[in-house]
Amino acid sequence: MKIKNFLLIVIWSLIQVATVYSQSAPKYIFLFIGDGMGLNQVFLTEKYLSEEKGGPLVFLNNNWKFGLTKTDCKDSFKITDSGAAGTAIACGEKTKYGYIGNDKNNLPLQSIAAELYKKKFKIGIITSVSLNHATPAGFYAHQPTRKNYDFITKELISSKFDFFAGGGFRLGNADPTKKIYNSFNEIITELTSNKVNVILNFSAIKNEKISLPALIVDTTILNLQKNWKNSVIDECYAFPYAIDYPEYKEILANYTASAIHNLINENGFFIMVEGGKIDWACHDNDAATAIHEISSFNMAIIKAYEFYLKNPENTLIIVTSDHETGGMTLGKGYNESSSSKNYYALYPQILAKQNKSRLFSDSTFVAKYSDDAQIGWTTSDHTASPVGIWTIGKGSEKFVGIFENAEIKKKILELVFP
Repeated sequence: MKIKNFLLIVIWSLIQVATVYSQSAPKYIFLFIGDGMGLNQVFLTEKYLSEEKGGPLVFLNNNWKFGLTKTDCKDSFKITDSGAAGTAIACGEKTKYGYIGNDKNNLPLQSIAAELYKKKFKIGIITSVSLNHATPAGFYAHQPTRKNYDFITKELISSKFDFFAGGGFRLGNADPTKKIYNSFNEIITELTSNKVNVILNFSAIKNEKISLPALIVDTTILNLQKNWKNSVIDECYAFPYAIDYPEYKEILANYTASAIHNLINENGFFIMVEGGKIDWACHDNDAATAIHEISSFNMAIIKAYEFYLKNPENTLIIVTSDHETGGMTLGKGYNESSSSKNYYALYPQILAKQNKSRLFSDSTFVAKYSDDAQIGWTTSDHTASPVGIWTIGKGSEKFVGIFENAEIKKKILELVFP
């Protein structure tokens, strides 16, 4: 009888240990946001990489969970922008078009990054566009308009987050009389005075441990953009398109690897990575450029996936989008520039012949490649289509199904603080 009771106690104890282990919270959380990356953009990229013998999109592997999120903003009948969508993802509440980190009544919301920072998580914010652009801003700023770039920069500095990396900073505010900064150097001076380790040459620290808090804006890239002619102002504070400058196609991945290397600690980390120029390529209805941007975005996700493989018991990776841009269709009927009438056809390999973005060509140039590949576009703006959400790791099963983008924050917090 004693032996039987002893065995029962042992079995019960093992069950309890297994239960506690199964309920352990994710400690390392990655959130990847492909701005403007709809489902058709993802699956076109997959087809293209398959045709060109490129590496697969890691998040389309069968061991990842899949769901859909709805992207509507709070304005009636209004398709979202990145401000409202980024805020919904970051702060867990739908808001009005153009708002940053504020609710529909223009009152401040607390982001997932801010909540985890208070719990001693290390926080990293990485983007391929300017650090005070709409999507990254939703994780640390509170503004009635995404155009308050200087005010957003002030809030970035006051956030005290541990790691920032991106293309630079846009200058100015919606009200030009309230402008704060006259140059990038003024921002650097203020960051430095707030004891932020500003790194202007990434190659010098690529594989090294750095002192935190840190901010990386590589001036080699920044100066490259400033010399472009006829580029829109946003381009001056972002990474170059991978299709135009393939030598920079891994910069987002390298910044992600640096964040992991420098933020790893016993308390955990939260790293948000935005592939911001997927959206810009789709605004231009430039399918080939979008493919190259998603491929670069995928390289960053691979860095997180490699980390997950070493830490599967406490890592969660989420890959999603804030909205779809361009209304891309995989198939458009026939090519109006030729006599072809092959209605049911798709030729993604044709896009391999395009070697530059619309930025270095024109709309006619990129339209020809989309037409020949049988890629259609319904708009040059955002659409209300739902977007994909792919997850792997601890708690990934919570992100299966169809739900609002504003539920992402709640689902993460329920896992971290069960």
